[in-house]
Amino acid sequence: MDDFDLDRYLRASKKVDLTGVSWEAIRDHPLPVAEARCLAYMMDIESHTVIFLRDLLATRAAFDPEVTAFLSCWVYEELWHGEAFSRFLGEAGYHLAPDGERVWGDAPYPTRNARNTWIRRRVGAKGYMSHVATLAAAAVFKDFVALHMTWGALNELTTLTGYHRLIAKTRHPVLVELLQRIIKDERRHFAFYRSQARMRLARSRQARSVTRWAVEHLWAPVGTGVRPQEETDFVIAWLFGDHDGRAAAEEIDLTMAELPGFAATRVARDALSETLRRMEAGRRIPGWYADRPWNGQRSSWRPAPPPSRPRSWPPRERPSSTTEDRAMAPSSARSPKA
Repeated sequence: MDDFDLDRYLRASKKVDLTGVSWEAIRDHPLPVAEARCLAYMMDIESHTVIFLRDLLATRAAFDPEVTAFLSCWVYEELWHGEAFSRFLGEAGYHLAPDGERVWGDAPYPTRNARNTWIRRRVGAKGYMSHVATLAAAAVFKDFVALHMTWGALNELTTLTGYHRLIAKTRHPVLVELLQRIIKDERRHFAFYRSQARMRLARSRQARSVTRWAVEHLWAPVGTGVRPQEETDFVIAWLFGDHDGRAAAEEIDLTMAELPGFAATRVARDALSETLRRMEAGRRIPGWYADRPWNGQRSSWRPAPPPSRPRSWPPRERPSSTTEDRAMAPSSARSPKA
């Protein structure tokens, strides 16, 4: 891995630095519903990383000390990304299903326990089937680690690009600062996966052919299956559906095309086109990205009564819920300071 210093990464690995983040200033700037939905999705996927790690460590990837050393730090850093997004959404006044837990900048760790449990249980049989499929692929394909490293590189690259797209679209200065801090970690994650994929694909023709077929026929944008399809579609289309977003998707493909065996790939552009086709079929565009209350098949984004946000622990008793009818509800619509 000539282009990635694993030793340096391991020694420098730590949770994302949130020192100096102006949590109290978050509500001084409006956070549109569309941006909040993207952040909630990103938070859920970052917090779900440990489940992906569970699946991977059941394969032959666990035999590689370099891979497992990296993954040990990777999953730790991803956990803190999820916590950072959780706190931002809480300070912005958004409540999330199933219990509307109130989260603020200095809330005790970890947050969103009920939500994380709820999401993982709702994945249900799909999660077990995915786990079994991973085990089967690892047993049949001797270069499975090459496949997973390429898959991981694509996931990290799309995540990294998605954060850049959100920076380009938001007007919230604290969100920009937070994303810029997280991006530093995501760049290193992508660099590791890319270097591993390049090395493993270069030494095996079979690895190149099988990996490309699997990525182009089986890969779906990160988070697909973890959250409802309409939420995945919303995030992808809102971030990548305009002219600049399409250019970003093309750049993802050009970067992946630098890997051995991936010349002229269109995987990101094809995924975006498929997303937009689904949204057109569902009559959710044009105007689907507007910053207004939205009702989908499984979730509702409508304002909740303004609560008094707690500043002490424990918070007041939370209502119970078993539905996703309040997946995102802003508790207030406070205007910026004059």
